Amino acid sequence: MSFFSKLFKLKKESAKSKNVTPESLSLTAFERRTSNLLSQNMFIARSDYKTLVEDFADLYSQFDTLRKTDTLAYFCRDKEISIQQVNSFLFMYEDFRRKEGAEVIQKHNEAFVKLHLVSDKQYLDNILKKVDPIIKLDEEQRRVVLSDEDYTLVIAGAGAGKTTTVAAKVKYLVEKQNIRPDQILVISFTNKAVGELRDKINNALRIDCPVTTFHKTGYAIMRRQDADRKVVVDQGFMFYTINNYLKRNILENPELVDKLILFFGSYFDAPYEGDNLNDFFNYITKADFSTLRGNIAEYADQIIDKRTGKCITISHETLRSEQEVRIANFLYMNGIDYVYEKPYPYNIVRSYKPYTPDFTITQGGKEAYIEHFGITQNGQNNRYTRQELERYKKEVNDKVKLHIKHGTELIYTFSAYNDGRDLLTHLQDELIKHGFKLRPRPVREIFDKIVNTEENRYIAKLVKLVCTFIQNFKINGYVLDDFHRFQTSTNNERSKLFFTICEQCYLEYSKRLKEKKAIDFEDMINDSARILREEVVKGEKLDFKYIIVDEYQDISRQRFNLTKELSKLCDAKIIAVGDDWQSIYAYAGSDITLFTNFKETFGYGQELRITRTYRNAQEVIDIAGGFIQKNTSQIRKALISPKHIANPVIIQSYTEDVDRKMYEGRGGKFFLVGETVEKIIKEILEDNPKSSILLLGRYGFDGFNLTKSSDFIYAEKTGNVYSKTFADVELEFMTVHRAKGLGYDNVIIINAIDAVYGFPSKVQDDPVLKFVLKDDHSIEYAEERRLFYVALTRTKNRVYIVTSQLRPSDFVRELLKDYPNITLRGTLDEKQEGGAEIKYCPVCGYPLQLRYKKAYGLKLWICSNEPEICDFMTNNLKGGELPILKCDKCRDGYLIVREGKGSPFLGCTNYKPDRTGCNNVMTREYYLNHIKGK
Repeated sequence: MSFFSKLFKLKKESAKSKNVTPESLSLTAFERRTSNLLSQNMFIARSDYKTLVEDFADLYSQFDTLRKTDTLAYFCRDKEISIQQVNSFLFMYEDFRRKEGAEVIQKHNEAFVKLHLVSDKQYLDNILKKVDPIIKLDEEQRRVVLSDEDYTLVIAGAGAGKTTTVAAKVKYLVEKQNIRPDQILVISFTNKAVGELRDKINNALRIDCPVTTFHKTGYAIMRRQDADRKVVVDQGFMFYTINNYLKRNILENPELVDKLILFFGSYFDAPYEGDNLNDFFNYITKADFSTLRGNIAEYADQIIDKRTGKCITISHETLRSEQEVRIANFLYMNGIDYVYEKPYPYNIVRSYKPYTPDFTITQGGKEAYIEHFGITQNGQNNRYTRQELERYKKEVNDKVKLHIKHGTELIYTFSAYNDGRDLLTHLQDELIKHGFKLRPRPVREIFDKIVNTEENRYIAKLVKLVCTFIQNFKINGYVLDDFHRFQTSTNNERSKLFFTICEQCYLEYSKRLKEKKAIDFEDMINDSARILREEVVKGEKLDFKYIIVDEYQDISRQRFNLTKELSKLCDAKIIAVGDDWQSIYAYAGSDITLFTNFKETFGYGQELRITRTYRNAQEVIDIAGGFIQKNTSQIRKALISPKHIANPVIIQSYTEDVDRKMYEGRGGKFFLVGETVEKIIKEILEDNPKSSILLLGRYGFDGFNLTKSSDFIYAEKTGNVYSKTFADVELEFMTVHRAKGLGYDNVIIINAIDAVYGFPSKVQDDPVLKFVLKDDHSIEYAEERRLFYVALTRTKNRVYIVTSQLRPSDFVRELLKDYPNITLRGTLDEKQEGGAEIKYCPVCGYPLQLRYKKAYGLKLWICSNEPEICDFMTNNLKGGELPILKCDKCRDGYLIVREGKGSPFLGCTNYKPDRTGCNNVMTREYYLNHIKGK
């Protein structure tokens, strides 16, 4: 009978009567039952002696009380019972009750396994002969086959033969334990994994046990109570529904549209909320502080680039901080024109630095300035020392005095206020006090611009976030009321706003599912677990004896619930097989702690290891294993391989600091990557012309970018990559996620650079996802580290890693630092503090932001520190700490970094080769000795 048929034939469990008499619960009875248990030629599971512990609980309680009150000896003498017999009972009973399992049982089981390793050797030698005559189980695999605890976790290394072990276990259960094939359920996560298991178990071994996915299991269970036969929809339906709702149907709810615009205008990008300075630096370098006005192309000023004389249209503006973006968006949405960091029109005596107030605002003929100060109203900021704060406050006072002196109106705001009100509330009060009128733009006008212009920035990004949230919301088994619980559990206004929007999207999606008579995968699994719980309550039973879960490291809470409920419904033993080192699906709801805390999750259990790998050479294993175990929360294991290889990992760098003419028309900068990959392919083929080669990318677009090089072709239908030079070579491109479980002769990792979309990826999850995702903070880039481990272990021979000389990834640097047998070809630049891609201010050490400044007609590196602490900016990093200064010889020029025959110097922007302009220059020595510090 198939698994799917059995689900329709649940039977009531017959009540079992027990003849319990005082004699059956005596000391003699305990000794007899214990002796009978230990004399059996079987692996004893916890369930085999569970009733023994339960039946004699009262007897133990009586004797334990006597022992604690020091009356046990008197009692034994009075009842003519041997005190040695009682003490033996107490000792044995407490051993049976031990949380970690009875020692006497453990010794029995170890003896059983050792005996059958010898007695069943010939059988175990040939157990998979029908699958492959060459396969011979090692001792660890044989121990898995022979062991039989109620809950067993098999921890297997990459390439250690998990599928082979599962197949052998199934055959042993059928042939040696007399378990019917239809009493064994094998579940995995993907159709590919199920296909491999079916090939070995159903086809090669001819054992007709059900092998299926979680989704098909859930669907089969759901059909029992689904008279309407609902359609199962994929994630595309959710994206379409929510995308359509946020673009169109939401207009039927004006109040929600207001909140949506508020979310886009004030809270779209999450603010930094921590105290760690390094984390703040990472946030600064990755943040996109672009404004609503800039993103929807509300304005376009033409300016002259003073370096080239070309006209440039500005249609995008990026500010220094999230709070400044909120101010800019507030001004825009309330009809107040502004210019960001426009130079102040009055010269400041004895000052070479240009003063640029944060905002110059105008309305009608009225003009004022806004300065936003990155300290609280009472003068605090935990990023600064006391001395820095004192300097900051002096700068604030000087600016206030400056505006008073020149009769210009100044409005200033703080990052936080003593009264607890938001800075925009205070800004609104100040604007009205200074005579500005708030004229809110029509919400529909802003909404239409958002939808019709930069939807990649807004709508599409929000749709993706909402879909991810709802999917994981369901994976965790949350219901509608949990949105209210989330709302009340946080004081973060952005999170509250998101939950309001997301809840309406959830309701819309649920409504569309109902209209379509459909169900998604997440609801299907949740409903299946609920149905099984109801069957358990009703006393129904299924006849499965074993549930084997493959790739258990990918288990989510909802799939765990389904497995456990299914186990309860049939009193089945659970065998979970996987590798926590390869847990790489947290974004899809997997919870690695269900693996690493396996015994705690189930209450008890057995952990076994398979450490002998047949894919990787020992040298690759040592590197990959040492790398992954930098994370001390991962389960420790040492993998062993009979294979050996010289130069197991080769890092090949390319330099981006080359003459661009060499690759113009040949794929741009991607030519450098393509050229490097082609050289490696050539080297591999010279060694083995028949080698299979896997190109690995962190993202799918890594392969597409590679094909921008003139040496490679991208096949749109398959997503694969082909080399023009080596057209006949077996060459495949995959993301690391797709490649898990596969092995190739040689592997090339093609994008190991230090970048947001590099490897490790530095894309940050939105903070609202912490409510529905299991975040792993055990080490920085914990999941990326596991993903890189998967990449390293796809090879049967060598791993080649392609990286940039200027921007090698942190993982590349770590490998070179820790493992002397890794080969570096080419060179790597010295790592700057915080990462090669981050540029730091030479004055204060804060990250620099690269922005186009309209006032100067230049791309500038600007310090991300508060300008009251450090206002450094430069047009050329080669100038070191040479900043842009006001020219002291002409009225409207600026001294910028220029390169000459010697060292860089400062020269006026009004310089003209015919000497009709301003030819003012300033040497580095003059700046350091006479200007710096003034």
